[in-house]
Amino acid sequence: MSIALILRRTRLEHGISQLELAGRLDVSQRHISFLESGRALPSRGLILAWMAELGVPVSVRNAALLQCGFALPQPDEDTQGAEAALVREAVRRTLDAHLPHPGLAFDADWKTVEQNRGARWLSSVVMPGLWRTAGGGGMGLDIITAIGHPQGLLSRAREPEATAAALLTQLRAETWSRPALASRVEWLARALERRYPGRMPERGRAVGVPYFSFVFDTEFGALSFEVMQSVFALPQDVTPASLRVEMWFPRDRATSEAMARHVPLAPALQVP
Repeated sequence: MSIALILRRTRLEHGISQLELAGRLDVSQRHISFLESGRALPSRGLILAWMAELGVPVSVRNAALLQCGFALPQPDEDTQGAEAALVREAVRRTLDAHLPHPGLAFDADWKTVEQNRGARWLSSVVMPGLWRTAGGGGMGLDIITAIGHPQGLLSRAREPEATAAALLTQLRAETWSRPALASRVEWLARALERRYPGRMPERGRAVGVPYFSFVFDTEFGALSFEVMQSVFALPQDVTPASLRVEMWFPRDRATSEAMARHVPLAPALQVP
């Protein structure tokens, strides 16, 4: 769909005339007409103002920006608070539906914003010392610290060097679009090298594959998982700041049974 058609449809769907919209945006009606007929192209600022004035959903706004080759808004530009709240609620429900298996959501700074009961229980088992220090709630947990800490995520993992290298490869790639991560990622690199001197692979697996395998030796036996990260958004809404979900899937029956035994489902999720 062309940018001209997007602009025209959004205006018509809200029942506003070209003249009224022109007054709201402080431009001429002639300019609105030119934009909607394709004889002129909008600036990034005008697209943002147009969509905000009409209360257009974020996905439509982002499609319009991308259609013109403009960058998507960064978090401090984005005022779509109501939609963000809906996303958080949808993420929470998705994580609950994944029970008893672990699931969490984290932000662009690699700090958790949601964890289901499965993730909280597993964290208390595989990194109990760090978990107690963090308060046991899981909100705002620094995942980078958890990876690099001696009592953290890798402390009870089998063959942690390969997983550490894969996570470090991913994080270093993410610093390209989020430089604020750089100092913490380099701290992690030094911490991992101290823990596994000469044993870390020179490179992790291919960049852009957010998928990991874990086997933990615990008091409940070996717990084995496949872990996948994904972005909770439509394609046109994805930015480096997008919220991510991480789902943990048991690799064997013993792990599945252990999760079911120690992480009861919420009443609404139980099958009669």
